[in-house]
Amino acid sequence: MKFLSVGAILAVGANALYLNPRSPGPLSLRSANSSICGTQLSDKFEFPHLIIPINSSSPDTALGTSFNGQVSTDVSSLFNFDIPEGGNLRTCSLVFHFPSTIQHPPNYYTFRGDGKIRFARLDTPATTSTTFNTAPKVRESYGEFTMQPGNTYSIANFQCPMGEKIGFQVSNAGSTVLNYFQNYGNPAFA
Repeated sequence: MKFLSVGAILAVGANALYLNPRSPGPLSLRSANSSICGTQLSDKFEFPHLIIPINSSSPDTALGTSFNGQVSTDVSSLFNFDIPEGGNLRTCSLVFHFPSTIQHPPNYYTFRGDGKIRFARLDTPATTSTTFNTAPKVRESYGEFTMQPGNTYSIANFQCPMGEKIGFQVSNAGSTVLNYFQNYGNPAFA
Protein backbone atom coordinates (compact mmCIF):
# COMPACT_ATOMS: atom_id res chain seq x y z
CA MET A 1 0.00 0.00 0.00
CA LYS A 2 1.44 3.41 -0.98
CA PHE A 3 1.07 6.32 1.42
CA LEU A 4 1.28 10.04 0.91
CA SER A 5 0.95 11.37 4.41
CA VAL A 6 0.56 14.93 5.36
CA GLY A 7 1.02 14.48 9.00
CA ALA A 8 1.58 16.50 11.99
CA ILE A 9 3.39 15.24 14.93
CA LEU A 10 4.63 17.52 17.62
CA ALA A 11 7.11 19.15 15.30
CA VAL A 12 6.16 20.76 12.03
CA GLY A 13 8.75 21.76 9.52
CA ALA A 14 8.84 23.06 6.00
CA ASN A 15 10.42 22.53 2.59
CA ALA A 16 10.02 18.93 1.50
CA LEU A 17 7.47 16.80 -0.31
CA TYR A 18 8.56 13.19 -0.04
CA LEU A 19 10.60 12.13 2.92
CA ASN A 20 12.34 9.04 4.12
CA PRO A 21 11.14 7.86 7.51
CA ARG A 22 12.58 9.95 10.32
CA SER A 23 10.60 11.60 13.07
CA PRO A 24 7.69 13.70 11.75
CA GLY A 25 5.86 16.43 13.46
CA PRO A 26 2.41 16.19 14.96
CA LEU A 27 0.21 17.06 12.02
CA SER A 28 0.50 15.15 8.77
CA LEU A 29 -1.46 14.12 5.74
CA ARG A 30 -1.12 10.88 3.88
CA SER A 31 -2.75 9.19 0.93
CA ALA A 32 -3.47 5.56 0.36
CA ASN A 33 -5.21 3.31 -2.13
CA SER A 34 -7.54 2.05 0.56
CA SER A 35 -10.59 3.99 1.67
CA ILE A 36 -9.48 4.27 5.30
CA CYS A 37 -5.96 4.90 6.56
CA GLY A 38 -4.56 4.18 9.99
CA THR A 39 -2.30 6.44 11.99
CA GLN A 40 1.04 4.83 11.08
CA LEU A 41 3.30 6.90 8.81
CA SER A 42 5.42 4.08 7.44
CA ASP A 43 5.92 5.36 3.90
CA LYS A 44 5.82 8.61 1.98
CA PHE A 45 3.82 11.37 3.61
CA GLU A 46 3.46 15.15 3.58
CA PHE A 47 4.15 17.52 6.43
CA PRO A 48 2.79 21.07 6.47
CA HIS A 49 4.67 23.38 4.10
CA LEU A 50 3.27 26.55 5.62
CA ILE A 51 2.11 27.27 9.17
CA ILE A 52 0.37 30.58 9.85
CA PRO A 53 -0.69 31.56 13.37
CA ILE A 54 -3.70 33.88 13.62
CA ASN A 55 -4.70 35.82 16.73
CA SER A 56 -8.26 36.90 17.56
CA SER A 57 -6.87 39.55 19.95
CA SER A 58 -5.00 41.17 17.01
CA PRO A 59 -7.43 40.30 14.20
CA ASP A 60 -5.83 42.51 11.52
CA THR A 61 -2.19 41.60 12.24
CA ALA A 62 -0.46 39.12 9.93
CA LEU A 63 1.87 37.08 12.14
CA GLY A 64 3.71 35.53 9.17
CA THR A 65 5.10 32.03 8.95
CA SER A 66 6.02 29.83 11.87
CA PHE A 67 7.80 26.54 12.51
CA ASN A 68 5.43 25.97 15.44
CA GLY A 69 1.81 24.96 15.66
CA GLN A 70 0.04 27.04 18.30
CA VAL A 71 -3.34 26.70 19.99
CA SER A 72 -4.58 28.89 22.85
CA THR A 73 -7.60 30.98 23.79
CA ASP A 74 -6.62 33.64 21.23
CA VAL A 75 -4.32 31.85 18.78
CA SER A 76 -5.16 29.25 16.13
CA SER A 77 -2.86 27.79 13.48
CA LEU A 78 -3.47 27.37 9.76
CA PHE A 79 -1.58 24.58 7.99
CA ASN A 80 -1.05 24.21 4.22
CA PHE A 81 -0.19 20.90 2.57
CA ASP A 82 0.99 20.56 -1.04
CA ILE A 83 -0.37 17.35 -2.56
CA PRO A 84 1.83 16.04 -5.41
CA GLU A 85 0.30 15.34 -8.81
CA GLY A 86 -0.20 11.94 -10.35
CA GLY A 87 -0.27 8.50 -8.94
CA ASN A 88 -3.26 6.37 -8.11
CA LEU A 89 -3.65 7.59 -4.54
CA ARG A 90 -7.28 8.16 -3.68
CA THR A 91 -7.68 8.65 0.05
CA CYS A 92 -5.88 11.12 2.30
CA SER A 93 -5.79 10.90 6.07
CA LEU A 94 -5.10 13.85 8.33
CA VAL A 95 -3.18 12.50 11.32
CA PHE A 96 -2.04 14.19 14.54
CA HIS A 97 0.84 12.56 16.46
CA PHE A 98 1.17 13.77 20.03
CA PRO A 99 4.29 12.17 21.53
CA SER A 100 4.78 11.83 25.24
CA THR A 101 7.64 13.63 26.96
CA ILE A 102 9.38 10.25 27.11
CA GLN A 103 9.21 9.99 23.30
CA HIS A 104 10.27 13.62 22.81
CA PRO A 105 11.90 15.95 25.33
CA PRO A 106 9.47 18.45 26.90
CA ASN A 107 11.25 21.35 25.19
CA TYR A 108 9.64 20.24 21.89
CA TYR A 109 6.28 21.44 23.10
CA THR A 110 4.32 23.06 25.90
CA PHE A 111 0.90 21.70 26.78
CA ARG A 112 -1.63 22.46 29.47
CA GLY A 113 -5.38 22.61 29.86
CA ASP A 114 -8.12 20.13 28.99
CA GLY A 115 -6.60 19.05 25.63
CA LYS A 116 -9.69 19.98 23.60
CA ILE A 117 -8.73 20.97 20.04
CA ARG A 118 -10.93 21.58 16.99
CA PHE A 119 -9.84 20.64 13.43
CA ALA A 120 -11.28 21.92 10.16
CA ARG A 121 -10.49 21.90 6.45
CA LEU A 122 -10.46 25.36 4.87
CA ASP A 123 -11.99 26.54 1.57
CA THR A 124 -8.59 27.80 0.41
CA PRO A 125 -5.03 27.64 1.70
CA ALA A 126 -3.58 30.38 3.91
CA THR A 127 -0.97 32.88 2.72
CA THR A 128 1.84 34.65 4.54
CA SER A 129 -0.41 37.72 4.84
CA THR A 130 -3.42 35.87 6.31
CA THR A 131 -4.83 37.40 9.50
CA PHE A 132 -7.64 36.32 11.82
CA ASN A 133 -10.04 38.57 9.88
CA THR A 134 -8.89 37.33 6.45
CA ALA A 135 -8.59 33.63 7.31
CA PRO A 136 -10.25 31.33 4.75
CA LYS A 137 -13.72 30.06 5.60
CA VAL A 138 -14.15 26.56 7.00
CA ARG A 139 -15.07 24.10 4.26
CA GLU A 140 -15.62 21.15 6.57
CA SER A 141 -15.41 20.85 10.35
CA TYR A 142 -13.82 17.64 11.65
CA GLY A 143 -15.02 18.30 15.16
CA GLU A 144 -13.43 18.42 18.56
CA PHE A 145 -10.81 16.01 19.87
CA THR A 146 -9.45 15.67 23.40
CA MET A 147 -5.70 15.31 22.94
CA GLN A 148 -3.31 13.76 25.43
CA PRO A 149 0.45 13.20 25.05
CA GLY A 150 1.52 9.71 23.97
CA ASN A 151 -1.31 9.24 21.46
CA THR A 152 -1.92 9.42 17.72
CA TYR A 153 -5.22 10.68 16.33
CA SER A 154 -6.76 10.04 12.92
CA ILE A 155 -8.62 13.31 12.34
CA ALA A 156 -10.21 12.77 8.92
CA ASN A 157 -10.17 10.70 5.73
CA PHE A 158 -11.08 12.36 2.42
CA GLN A 159 -10.51 12.15 -1.32
CA CYS A 160 -6.98 13.36 -2.17
CA PRO A 161 -6.97 16.55 -4.24
CA MET A 162 -3.94 15.52 -6.32
CA GLY A 163 -1.76 18.40 -7.48
CA GLU A 164 -3.44 20.93 -5.18
CA LYS A 165 -2.56 22.92 -2.09
CA ILE A 166 -5.04 22.48 0.77
CA GLY A 167 -5.42 24.19 4.13
CA PHE A 168 -6.52 23.21 7.62
CA GLN A 169 -7.21 25.07 10.86
CA VAL A 170 -6.38 23.83 14.34
CA SER A 171 -8.00 25.82 17.15
CA ASN A 172 -8.83 25.71 20.83
CA ALA A 173 -12.10 24.08 21.87
CA GLY A 174 -11.66 24.42 25.63
CA SER A 175 -8.80 25.51 27.89
CA THR A 176 -5.96 24.03 25.82
CA VAL A 177 -2.64 25.80 25.42
CA LEU A 178 -0.37 23.93 23.01
CA ASN A 179 2.77 25.20 21.29
CA TYR A 180 4.93 22.68 19.43
CA PHE A 181 7.73 22.54 16.90
CA GLN A 182 6.44 20.83 13.76
CA ASN A 183 8.97 18.22 12.73
CA TYR A 184 9.14 16.85 9.20
CA GLY A 185 10.23 13.23 9.58
CA ASN A 186 8.39 10.03 10.55
CA PRO A 187 7.24 9.88 14.17
CA ALA A 188 9.73 8.09 16.35
CA PHE A 189 6.93 6.02 17.87
CA ALA A 190 5.03 5.18 14.70
